[in-house]
Amino acid sequence: MEKLTISDIAALVDVSTATISNYLNGNYGRMSDKTKNKIERMIAETNYIPSSSARSLATNNNRTIGVSVADITNPFTSAILSGIYKACEELEYTVIFTNSNSNKLQEIDNINKLKRQEVSGLIIDPVDADSPIFKTVNNSNAMMIDRQATTVKIDTVVTDNFNAVKNFIHLMISAGYEDIYYVSWPIKQVSTRMQRYAGFQNATNYKDNHCLEIDPQLTVAEVAHDLQSIMNENSRKKIGFFTMNGKVLTTLIYAMRSINKQYAIDYGLGSYEDLDWMGIMEPGITCIHQDSFGMGETAARKLIKKLTQKKPSDDTAKLIVVPTTVSMRNSF
Repeated sequence: MEKLTISDIAALVDVSTATISNYLNGNYGRMSDKTKNKIERMIAETNYIPSSSARSLATNNNRTIGVSVADITNPFTSAILSGIYKACEELEYTVIFTNSNSNKLQEIDNINKLKRQEVSGLIIDPVDADSPIFKTVNNSNAMMIDRQATTVKIDTVVTDNFNAVKNFIHLMISAGYEDIYYVSWPIKQVSTRMQRYAGFQNATNYKDNHCLEIDPQLTVAEVAHDLQSIMNENSRKKIGFFTMNGKVLTTLIYAMRSINKQYAIDYGLGSYEDLDWMGIMEPGITCIHQDSFGMGETAARKLIKKLTQKKPSDDTAKLIVVPTTVSMRNSF
């Protein structure tokens, strides 16, 4: 026999699927004793086993989490997703995943699609944390990760970007670096980039611009041209570079190699983000390790707690800070 559905049981008893759902969820006050007994007998006679989706009809919780990420090609994202999947698997939730490909309009479309699928909750690694789409998202069933809005209205899992970079740059200064440059994608109004650069400025007290912004569309040769100018201007100084993430770090290393410059010999190097290959490079790259997996897991667990709590908690949006550590190697 094929597995019976909630619709099959409703047809056999001659009631609505909502009535069956109310019975499965113990909401007997919405039906007569006669109807309740008929449903009970039919379930016993057919050995019907209710699915999680059937039980969810009356509770409005189908145990599905919708996830929208900014850029699936970012190694940070894969670790985030792994953490989300782990927590959801342990708590018996399904994950629906979408990728915005760093496109603000795609992000809006993805979030609307997830909402139309009536997911129980949303976890968003935003392209634009200040997008108007978030005015339609409720803090009671949503979480953000990494980038935060100018005014935080949705619980957001972050790392302490400002202090992590400030403390790291102090390490480079203590190691004798006289001139240090911050290398970043265009900072614009992206919270993580702004906060990391602010930490850099606080540590160095530089009055002039020591930020090299790299457009992702630039070629290695174009980046190398700017780096050669910086190296020429600081030929008599011990010079260091700090990159905002692993992708920028890769671009910097390629560009420096093209002008025959090697880190730890010709310049010091540090980065935000600790990727596997940074530890096996020779020499290894000293960096700030953010627990991306832990950020994803924390976001999922916090969200599911909000979805399942019986009494509404304080709905004031919060920043949830996941600590960083420094992976000390030999790049400066």
